[in-house]
Amino acid sequence: MESKYPRDPDEERKQESGDADLAQQQDQESEEELDDLQKRVRAYPEAKWNLIQRVCGALIGVLCGSLLTYFSAMESIGMYGTIGALLIALFVPRLAEKRLKRSVNKGRTAMLSALALWIAVYAIVMIIKGVPFLTEG
Repeated sequence: MESKYPRDPDEERKQESGDADLAQQQDQESEEELDDLQKRVRAYPEAKWNLIQRVCGALIGVLCGSLLTYFSAMESIGMYGTIGALLIALFVPRLAEKRLKRSVNKGRTAMLSALALWIAVYAIVMIIKGVPFLTEG
């Protein structure tokens, strides 16, 4: 929205520098609020952080896959394995992101990829063994 008064470049510079000072002050405050773990995680180079995310995500995906396939076939665990896999897949990345205050999107992607690969391999093994997917009942 335009005003009827002419713009003052000096005033605009003061506002811009004030905004920059405010942003810098907020960054310093956010750095001070971090605990030791968060500071250590923030200090990782991007390549190392991506590797850590992918490895942890793949391990969580394999854990969820084993809960869905292997452990859910046991009578003692059964349905609880499926519930556990769902809770792990939903909440572990979210809690890690909140605790570390750093994005774990590559870890989520690795988790989903590992889970999909686990289920595909398990289905192929079932087909090779001749286990029926659907039973007539």
